Amino acid sequence: MSAPLGETVDRSLLVAVARRFFLEDASKVEIAKELGLNRFKVARLLELARELGVVTIELDDGGAVIPDLSARLAQQLGLRHATVVESHGSPDAVRRQIGLAAAEHLQTTLKDGDALGVSWGRTIRAMAAALPTLPRIAVVQLTGTVGAELADSPVEMVRMVAQNSGGSARTIFTPMVVDDARTAASLRAQSDVANVLALMDHLDAAVLALGSWAPPDSQLRETIPTPIRSILEDQGVVAEVGALLIADDGSVVAHDFTDRCIAITEKQLRETARIVLVGGGARKARAAAAVAKSGLVTEIVTDRALAEAVLERSCSTRSAPDGAIFSA
Repeated sequence: MSAPLGETVDRSLLVAVARRFFLEDASKVEIAKELGLNRFKVARLLELARELGVVTIELDDGGAVIPDLSARLAQQLGLRHATVVESHGSPDAVRRQIGLAAAEHLQTTLKDGDALGVSWGRTIRAMAAALPTLPRIAVVQLTGTVGAELADSPVEMVRMVAQNSGGSARTIFTPMVVDDARTAASLRAQSDVANVLALMDHLDAAVLALGSWAPPDSQLRETIPTPIRSILEDQGVVAEVGALLIADDGSVVAHDFTDRCIAITEKQLRETARIVLVGGGARKARAAAAVAKSGLVTEIVTDRALAEAVLERSCSTRSAPDGAIFSA
């Protein structure tokens, strides 16, 4: 450790002063009395502790809302509301930060007696785990199950959300995707499934995960066999919400696939007053833009990486020469 030119520094003294001030909340006057120094010397020692790296300060702003970027993203995507947060760390850490923001958004915007539809996904799971006490609401599962992991099941997510509200949980114990449209229709006709599907006509709000297909960042896509996935991608799929597959221009495509799914329908989503989309990361920017164009979302909770990528993508598109095509 070298001090600025002309200064001799006792590292032990620096550590002692820094410990008392930064960790033990002693004032500069108190430290000066204890060590037989004047307070100006203490102030200089604290400055040196920072300059020489004896003390480093980190600001953990993960999960903090960025108001100006939130407003810009909402305007760009044509949404009623956007919550954009700072996010750092591993993918799981980022999901937790976005999930917490989504949980807080729901807590402040839902009211007693509301019916909330909940889909599934890793960020939805993080949201459900972070939820504070909610108003007393009815919670409706929006899709059948995907995969065999209980922790990833929409049934478990609906249960967790309902538990935090003291309201009812209406669940669907069927797969989300089945082999053919006839089997799906048969399952939808079963009374317990039909009753839950009927509740989707009367939702006050819904929260859905954002899945990206181009580039790939979707749990649903991972479960689809490669030959079928290739056919769907040939039809222009770049994003998904629930069981709906969406192209770049916002059109809902691959209806033959959707016919094989047990999930909320496009019509039911369009008749829902509030649809909150959750998801983050720059890789999902193209998907977010496509879903916004579809009109199937009214609000988004996301992170800086996705928001800035959406805005950059928009600027690139506007500055393209006539006839140029940009892809993410």
